[in-house]
Formats: sequence, C-alpha cells, structure tokens
Amino acid sequence: MSDSKKILMVSDACYPELSPRAFRTTELARELAREGHRVTLLIPNRQVFRDDPLQADGLRVIFADGTVEGQGGSAVARRNKSIRRFIPKFAQRWILYFYCHEFFAKYNPGIFRRLVALDEPFDAVLSISYPAAIHRAVSRAMRRNPNLRHAVTIAEFSDPPFRGDVAPNVFPAYYLILKCWGRRFDYFTIPVEKALGCYTPYKSRERIKIIPQGFDLNAVKRRPYEPNPQPTFAYAGRFYERIRDPRFFFDFLETLDADFRFDLYINCLDPCFAEMIRQAQQRVRGRIVLREALPRERLIERLGAADFLINFDNTTSNATPSKLIDYAMTGRPILSFNDRTFDPDGFRAALRGDYRAQVRGIDLSQYDIRNVAAQFIDLIDAGKQKE
Repeated sequence: MSDSKKILMVSDACYPELSPRAFRTTELARELAREGHRVTLLIPNRQVFRDDPLQADGLRVIFADGTVEGQGGSAVARRNKSIRRFIPKFAQRWILYFYCHEFFAKYNPGIFRRLVALDEPFDAVLSISYPAAIHRAVSRAMRRNPNLRHAVTIAEFSDPPFRGDVAPNVFPAYYLILKCWGRRFDYFTIPVEKALGCYTPYKSRERIKIIPQGFDLNAVKRRPYEPNPQPTFAYAGRFYERIRDPRFFFDFLETLDADFRFDLYINCLDPCFAEMIRQAQQRVRGRIVLREALPRERLIERLGAADFLINFDNTTSNATPSKLIDYAMTGRPILSFNDRTFDPDGFRAALRGDYRAQVRGIDLSQYDIRNVAAQFIDLIDAGKQKE
C-alpha cells in the first residue's frame, strides 16, 4: 500500500441516510480509513448525522457551518418545496430551465464556509456528488483556501449534472459555468464509460477517470434460497416521473391471470406513485406489498428471499443504477427494463421459473470497495507526481 495520506471528503449524504450517494460516501470513507489513511469527512449539519454519527478508526466527521437541519431539510429546501406545491409541473420545467436547481437550490453555503475556514493541509480533496452544487462549493473554496488548492482535487460524479437524467435541458450558460469551475479540479471520476460524452465538453479525456461505485462485498450475508409458495419478485429504490416511471409495468400486472407477490422497498414515495400502487393493489390478481425501508445490508439479505428481482432502467443510457450491484450480491436472477425494452413474454417466463431474460455478465469484483479505494489512491499518487 502507498504511504498514509490525509484526505478530505466532501459529500451531501452519508450513513445513516439510505441513498446510493450515502452508500458510496460511507463505503469509501470507511475503506480509506481502514487502509490507514487519515480521512476527514465534511457533511451537511443535519440532525440525522449527529444522532447516529458515522464512526471508524482514522475517520473524522465534521459538519457544515450554520444551524442544525431537522428532518424537513434546510430552510431553502423547505421554501422550494412549499413554492412547488402552487406551480404546475409544466411551469416548473420552464423555471428549472433558467434556474438550475443543481447549482442553486441545492447549494449549501455552510459547506463553503467550513471549507474556507479549514486551516490544515491535505494530500487530496474528494468532492462527491449528487448534487453538483457540492462541487461548486469546493471549487469556490479552492479560490479562497490555499490548503485546498495545493491538494490533488477530484470531482466524483455519480450522475451527469447536464445531458443526463437530473437536468437534461438547461439554459446554455450553465454549461459555461460548469466548465469554469470544473477546470479547477485536477480530475473528474465517473462510474461508467458510456457517460463519457456528458463530461468531455468540460474536461479533457485524460483527466476523466472511470472508477465504479464500491461496496464491501464481505458485509452482506447471503441467505440460502428457498422457492416461494407463489412466484415472488421484488424491487428496491425510487420512482421518478419521466426518468424511472413504472406505470407501464403496473398496467401490465393488471393483465396477468396468475398469482404472484410483488414486494416493494421504497424509502421515498411521491404521492402520484403512492396512488398508482394503491389502485394496482385493488386491481391485480396477485399481491403488491409495500415494505418498510431497510438499511442496505438487511435489504440485500431480504431481497435474496425473492425468486427474482426487477430493475427499472432509466430512460437515458448514461447512468447505471447502483441497485443492480446490490441485486447481483443477492445471487437472484435480475430482470432489467424500461417501457421501451420490457419483454412481456420474458417476464411471464420468469414467473414460471424460466429466467432466460435475466441480466448477465455483472462482475462484482470490479465493485469491491478495496479495488475502488485503490484506484482513488493511485489517482492521488498520479496527481502528486504531476505537481
């Protein structure tokens, strides 16, 4: 292993929150600290983080400047949520074209102020999105704090901020803003090669590195599989209008003349989808069961009891849901589709135990957190050598 490094990580999410960004931050911070690096993790000043703090030897957690945020989120988030209730959705899309929430609504000035106030040197600064406003705060702070400028700076993107699912259409000036602050980072890292085209307008190809999301493969217990009395399939995650919209699938379930159980593990359910599920529960022949959200390790163990798992692909092709990795860790067959790629016959076959339509070729070793952490350390070493 290379020599011990002092690493600053900046993120909007971590344990105990249940989201892909929280899992990514938590796993990487723990592994870097486990390998002997001195890790400082800067996160928002939320009550949930203070009540159940992330802990590990070699890991120091610090909080953004300002008052503690409760369950309702920041004052800006509460204000925007209240305003959105009175604005039609088509008008919201027009507003977001000019007012990019990635940069402004999700910007945390307390993160910026804490970064400026840090008076210690670091070997590397690792900024983790979503939201990209985290990168904006780090980039601004680099101009004010030489301790940050002299470190190897890495902006990690899980989803493209533009030309992707988050903000597919924005006012063209925002592309220039991203190019401006993006050039202050030494490297971009992205999880999948197919997203490269979303980033090359802002960073040269040699400065964009592909590093997949990392997971502790040893932390999950795989239970022995036993077939269920009735065909049972499960889904875990969120639904998003126009991005990951499952209405077509629930319509299909109403046409099935077969018994089944569909377990849903959803930690945040929008009202429109809650109503969709309620209506489908009354119309289908089988059972649709809405389960409580679970911590990631327990969720993977529970998913392993299903006969097979389903994933709703995003409508764009520049991001890969991290849940596919979680699914693969269960050892159960996976069917992945969206409204354009759904195969009704393949799904009916899966209900009979024929998984010809399952996803194949997921190599879990590339997502091993030890391998992922090693790639970040190699990148930091490469950046040091170019200084």
